[in-house]
This record gives sequence, C-alpha cells and structure tokens, in this order.
Amino acid sequence: MLLRTPAPRRVLVVGGGFAALELALALREHAGARAEVELIADQPVFRYRPAATAEAFDTGEPLVHDLARLTARCGARFRRDRAVSVLPTARRLRLASGAVRPYDALVLATGARPRSAIPGALTFRDQRDVRSVRDVVDEAVAGRAGRLVFAAPAGVSWTLPLYELAMLAARRIEDAGAAACVTLVTPERRPLEVFGRSASGVVAALLADHGVHVVCNALPRAVTRDGLELHHDGCVPADHVVAIPRLVGAPPAGVPGDWNGFVPTDRAGRVLELDGIFAAGDVTAFPIKQGGLAIQQAEAVAATIAGELGAPAGAAPAPFVLRAALLSAERPLYLQCELDDHGRGVDERWSMREEPELPGKVAGRRLAALLGAAPVASAA
Repeated sequence: MLLRTPAPRRVLVVGGGFAALELALALREHAGARAEVELIADQPVFRYRPAATAEAFDTGEPLVHDLARLTARCGARFRRDRAVSVLPTARRLRLASGAVRPYDALVLATGARPRSAIPGALTFRDQRDVRSVRDVVDEAVAGRAGRLVFAAPAGVSWTLPLYELAMLAARRIEDAGAAACVTLVTPERRPLEVFGRSASGVVAALLADHGVHVVCNALPRAVTRDGLELHHDGCVPADHVVAIPRLVGAPPAGVPGDWNGFVPTDRAGRVLELDGIFAAGDVTAFPIKQGGLAIQQAEAVAATIAGELGAPAGAAPAPFVLRAALLSAERPLYLQCELDDHGRGVDERWSMREEPELPGKVAGRRLAALLGAAPVASAA
C-alpha cells in the first residue's frame, strides 16, 4: 500500500525585512517540504538599515540586496505586491494588484512605518537621509553651525541610532578642531534605559567621553528660530536638529491593531482572536522595535507553524534577549539584556562585550549567513 505524501501547506509571509527573511529561513529549516512559502513585499530590495548611521560618516555605498534573490536562497517564492486586506474566515489575502492569495498560515512581518514627529527637524529614517545628515555635520565642521541637537520624539521609537549619530558627529567635530557642541535630547529617564540601569550608566559615561551633553525626561515639541522647543521645559538652543522618527504600525485591513497600529500577539506570535494569522517584528505590539528582536519573534512563529505541521521544532525563545551594537568613535559597544514580558530590561541580567556573539549589527545566525553569501545590489 502506497502512502500518499500530504500536500505542502501554503504559508504567506508579508514583508521584506529581518523578520520576513528569518521566518522563511527558519521554516525551511524546521518544516522543510511541509511548507510552501511565498514572500510578498512591495519593494524589490532589502536595505540593511542598521548600517545607516555609520554610512552617514562614511563615503561607502549603502548595503542593499536584491530581495527576490534573497528569497530564492531561503527556498521561497517572491511576489512584488502589497497586501491590502485579509479575509480571516476564508483564509484569503487580497493584494493591491487585485490578486487574491489563499493561505493555510499568514505571517505579517510588515515592520513599522516611520513618521516625522518633531516639526522643523531633519528626520533620520535610514539610508535615504544619510546625505542630509552629512550636510548638517559638515556645516558644524566648517564652523557655520555651532549647536547640533539630536532628538527623540515622544511615542514609539528605537533610540539607539540617535546615540550613534550624536557620538559620531561629536567626534568628527572634535577631530576637525571645530567649536560646535552636540546635545542629545530624549524622553527616556536615562540613556538607553531599555537595557537597564547598569547598562545605562555605561552609555552615559561613553556619551560624556565623546563630549555629548544629554537632556533626559524631555519631550520635544517643535523646532523654532531659537532651537528645540520642549513641552513644559523651555528650549534647547540649536542651529540644526536631527530627529529619529516616531514609529506606527499599518497592518492590512481585517487585522486588529492598537491605537498606534501595532498588532497584538501572544508569545508564540499568534494574532489574538484570528486563526491561522501570525505577526513578527516591528508590526507587533511588543514595545521594542529592533531587528534582533524581530528575528527572535520570527523564530518563535516558525517553530509554532512547523509544530502545527507535524515537524519537530525547537522551543520558542523565551524570554527575549535584546542584543545591540552601539557604534562609537573608538569601537562598538555590544550590549545584551534579557527582557521581561513588558519589554523592560532586567537589570541584573545584562552584559557588555567587546566582541559580538554573531557577526553583523543585527544578531541572527541564519540571516547573517544568508547576507554574507549574497551579492550587494544597486542602491537605486
């Protein structure tokens, strides 16, 4: 008697960033032929956004990869399109092209959308704004701007790039013998407080070594003629203000989101109250938006889907561990901290390293190997 091999389950992955690629890689590893994976994204390239801060102080080309080639290396198909709406009861995904794709499992890995939140400031999103930041720093080096302010808005954001920009700008100014001063303004109670109190102290000392003045517990309002106006706390003098964006979620219609548009999930990545739908990465309601965490969330989703398909899979990572490389003028500082269920750093469970556990600015074993073997594409 011949046993019939079950048809592979259709898994649609919407997105083209860290979580989407890691999900495809992890499903190939855990589920193999049990899952037929299709990655849907509206952009043809994968931009390694964490490298953008260094690129602002370097003449090298941005690190960009062809997304279709990466997807093929993951053992998945690539479709360039945009998800418009989900029909959960019918398990159908409607696309902007008019196509409707059936699925057995749908994974939303669409990331977060950056929004300018401080009127009048230059908002640094990623590689798209590298040239503008270079121009601002060049003005300070040339003596045409004496006060640079780097500011984080209220709301959801990932502040680490702001610290890198401030320190790298301060050292560039010092090396040039210019007299400009650099100030960092943040709503955080302490520098990079997400890593816990002890790590924050190390970062504060590093900022001081670079000559960066820090203003914490501050809520930027807008840039005026005098500088950066704060809610309730006066004004920080500035000739130029560089800000990071506020992040919002934008899931397809039919998927619930909180007031910021982020999708609520359980620890396994299941979207609450919707069967067969998962989410991973910055689109989720988990409060920290960072590439390494997106990878861990994708691993959890892949393990859950593979398990439901009858494949052996490792346990989902719990608790999540926040790993980051903080660039400074001397050498990167590698920070690591275990997070609680609310996304707060557990102070006694943090560490600092001189070398990373994994190569790259974003910790991910599978993805690091994939990107290391992939050719760099045009930045266009």
